[in-house]
Amino acid sequence: MTLSVTQVTRLLAQRTQHVKLGWQSSVAVPGLISMGSGTPDFEPPKAIFDAMHEAIDARHIRYTPWAGIPALREAAATKLARENNLTVDPEREVLMTAGAQEAVVAVLMALLDAGDNVLMPSPHYSVYSDCADMLGASVIPVMTKREDNFLIDVNALEAAITPRTKAIILVTPSNPTGTVTPLSTLKAVADLAIKHDLIVVADEIYEHYVFDGHKHISLATLPGMRERTISLYSLSKGYALTGLRVGYVVAQPDLLQAILPFHHAMMICASSVAQYGAVAALSMNRDWFEPHLAEYDRRRKLWMHTLDDLGIPYGEPQGAYYVCIDVSPTGHDAKTVSQRLREDVKVVINPAGQHCLRASLMQPSPQFEEGLERVTTCFKAL
Repeated sequence: MTLSVTQVTRLLAQRTQHVKLGWQSSVAVPGLISMGSGTPDFEPPKAIFDAMHEAIDARHIRYTPWAGIPALREAAATKLARENNLTVDPEREVLMTAGAQEAVVAVLMALLDAGDNVLMPSPHYSVYSDCADMLGASVIPVMTKREDNFLIDVNALEAAITPRTKAIILVTPSNPTGTVTPLSTLKAVADLAIKHDLIVVADEIYEHYVFDGHKHISLATLPGMRERTISLYSLSKGYALTGLRVGYVVAQPDLLQAILPFHHAMMICASSVAQYGAVAALSMNRDWFEPHLAEYDRRRKLWMHTLDDLGIPYGEPQGAYYVCIDVSPTGHDAKTVSQRLREDVKVVINPAGQHCLRASLMQPSPQFEEGLERVTTCFKAL
């Protein structure tokens, strides 16, 4: 069926409604406090900037190999062995991208044809659905419950499989719920993927944010999953390098070769100077990050204490840097509560589904504490 220009324009407008909302929320408003930001607020290690200065002085400003400079792919492989218990071939199984967001698009472009679908625990990060929609495919949301701490029910996941299902997408630690998927559930997802011959896209970009003894486990390390897992990583969250746009995809060679042309068509390569900074970042141990993680844990507990005092339910934030707030007790949906927060107390927290808000730990003191006081005022009024 051929669509008219008017029909195409309307379709695009429908698909990008939330993008417009996101743009509006980023417009500077005096006195506005974001309590839902996805941008880390700590200062990255100086060595990363030194490496980029050296790259500029050496005039490393040309295109690099599509998959990234060899030194960076080697640093990524070393980091994966050190931190993720994952052994990979840096020449054939690592692809550097312009951030994990570009990786998501390239991966789904390689996987999906029109009419295909992927399964994803929900609430979930909306860009996955946006990308699938653009391809004429779809993300089938498999709903989770706050009462289960938003942990996926593998039986529900299996029940959602159709003949057009190509993959399962699993984000852990989760954006927006903060859930860290335990080993028992990872094994069940792995068994399901093997049984139905499905790819699993393992989004691990929040891997460095885990609390209360929870552990992040890379899905590709489980038996039978190395060859059917596409793992996504990023320097945006764990190193606070959001603007440099460096991420990477890890997969077996045949899968990576299928993804590579889409990456090249969009970006050719990740920023050359940023890649040299990323070499320095991935070559470090994580000792420097411990004070920052302790500060986020402090803010996490303040969020929990505030919500407990208000009697507002939420999912236990085990990882990432989000708190998924269930606004059902207010008698309003999440969109309404989000609007009230913005209009009444100048706080930005965006919806993450019909009844949930995605709150964040990413606001430094004293704005963080001030934001919590404003949230308290608004919820009491509601």
